[in-house]
Amino acid sequence: MTGGTGYIGQAVARKAISLGHRLTALVRHDRSSAASALARLGVKLHCGDLREPQSFASVAGAADGVVHAASTNDASAAAADEAAVVAMLSHLRSGAAFVYTSGTWVYGNTAGAPATEASALNPTQLVAWRPAVERLVQALAASRAIAAVILRPAMVHGYGGGVFGMLAGMVRETGSVRLVGDGRNHWPAVHVDDLATAYLNAVEQAAAGNGAVVGQIFNVVTEEAVAVAEIGEAIRASVHADQVELWPLDDACQSLGPFADALALDQSVSGQLARRALAWEPRGPGLIADLSEPNHFQPINGA
Repeated sequence: MTGGTGYIGQAVARKAISLGHRLTALVRHDRSSAASALARLGVKLHCGDLREPQSFASVAGAADGVVHAASTNDASAAAADEAAVVAMLSHLRSGAAFVYTSGTWVYGNTAGAPATEASALNPTQLVAWRPAVERLVQALAASRAIAAVILRPAMVHGYGGGVFGMLAGMVRETGSVRLVGDGRNHWPAVHVDDLATAYLNAVEQAAAGNGAVVGQIFNVVTEEAVAVAEIGEAIRASVHADQVELWPLDDACQSLGPFADALALDQSVSGQLARRALAWEPRGPGLIADLSEPNHFQPINGA
């Protein structure tokens, strides 16, 4: 797995180990606190750099399946992701599973009925490059008979992490929960533990050659559309902030760049296909209930 020390990756690692899988995680530094937490779970660590595919491609190629959940999260993200995908798929054997991480931001603003996997794509600038990499994964995997699956997670919550943890953390600077845009937008959501289950279901069913899964794209969504205004109020109450403040998009872009446009998206996205095809049954709390839990924004296991 790439991205094992990240927010999503740690949840996937916990789930994988609990199911009895043997897992190797790519890490940049094996003595970091996040890497040490993985090691304590029983994860084998492999030192390498996402920007240098030769540092991990052969190790990935020896696995029965790969979960690619890493990103450089900077200007090199597109090039690094493409190079990593090509390298890993070029080393994997036929029949191996490969799960690629995309996201629902590739739909852009949605209108009317919830977006499905068949909906047109209109990615926000931050992820404008992702659809091309999705197509590359599908084409290269098909040419080598690798069982690839593409997951498009919604906004991920749980344990005070992800974007929601970032919004709560900004309160320390401003005293307010700042919502980009006019506050009338919506976000689809999924709990990080439910997302981890979807990853493992995808790996297992792809490796088994399930024709309804191999080569397919799945939205991993528990709640199709949660009002961002409600999200802001739940965070405000949880961290005892002074108020929820609307942050005009133009101003937010000055501080956050293209990330601001992503936060301003108004989306409704369906996760019904993943439930059926992956036999996925989300069990975690809904987003508002989760954010409203006492001490929600405390770190889990020191991660």
